[in-house]
Amino acid sequence: MNKVIHYFLIFCIVCSLPACKKKAENKFGNKLGTIGAKADPIKVEGRLIEYGDFPIELVSNGKLEASQKASLKFRGNEKVRLITCRNGAWIDGGKVIAELENQLEVLDLGQAKLRMERVRLERLALIVGHKIGAKGPDDIPADALKRFNMQTGFEEAEMAYQQALIRYEYTRLVAPFSGRIASLDCKEQNSPASDKPFCMVINDKEFDVVFTVMENEIARLRVGQEVSIMPFAADSVSYKGRIEEVNPLIDEHGNVTIKARVPNANGRLVEGMNVKVLIRDKVPGGLIVPKEAVVLRNNQQVVFSLLNGRSYWNYVESDLENSSSYTIRVVKAGILKAGDTIITKGNLNLANDAELEFKFISK
Repeated sequence: MNKVIHYFLIFCIVCSLPACKKKAENKFGNKLGTIGAKADPIKVEGRLIEYGDFPIELVSNGKLEASQKASLKFRGNEKVRLITCRNGAWIDGGKVIAELENQLEVLDLGQAKLRMERVRLERLALIVGHKIGAKGPDDIPADALKRFNMQTGFEEAEMAYQQALIRYEYTRLVAPFSGRIASLDCKEQNSPASDKPFCMVINDKEFDVVFTVMENEIARLRVGQEVSIMPFAADSVSYKGRIEEVNPLIDEHGNVTIKARVPNANGRLVEGMNVKVLIRDKVPGGLIVPKEAVVLRNNQQVVFSLLNGRSYWNYVESDLENSSSYTIRVVKAGILKAGDTIITKGNLNLANDAELEFKFISK
């Protein structure tokens, strides 16, 4: 009897093993089903949003013109006798640049000068004899002086002298102001070209930069406003200047012509040089964000802010723009305000309400 009971217990134990295994497997399977993966925080960088005056920038292209420039040309066609300077040389105002063959003009001028001196002495003798103590034309009445001029031929002699002097000056080119010689192609003992200037004198101590802006930008410009110019040939170098003229006329393209004066401090600016013109101004009272803080979501501009360690997107509209920043207006119940922390790096694929690992960067 005991054996029967023993075998019966073994049979019950063996039959119960698959059921236990299945139950354990189900239990283990339930545990696996309850396990959830937790994502790592997204690494981002950002800074504080600002409120204040927004620096705007107007950019245009212009061309340099010398503040003083003169084209010089002989009136005669004789051969060039003398050239005193060459292209690029600096010449002081009043100095002779070149002369034509002018022996006859020199003789005529000398003769006219001698006649003028002789007539002057004859008139002086009449003046002294007319009134005791008289020493010159100012010491006698005007009617008497006129009579003596007619009697001696003083006025005719004076006009002849002036004509001779003018003919002589026609044979000389004199610098009208201090500047640099340019476009001088003729050589001595050659006749100057009749269809173009003999040379140019350019005062390159200062340049005028002429450029245009759109008519809707003219309200931001004023005489005396500072500009910066950068030559295309050396865009790493910047020169400061100030607006001298604002032409009050809008052309057929809707542009306004502006002229600014720029000192040629290091002598590297050249007549006709093409330059980029940058004009900076300030518009008061704007919420300012860097351009990289503004991203697109559903074709709308969004700025992400940091709120309790998580991302929060704010719908915005950009207004003013410069090379690095926007001014923005918050729309659709946004909560951005001056002093809030905004995300500027790592925001391209960022979603709303994401956990963040934030790093603050200074301006």
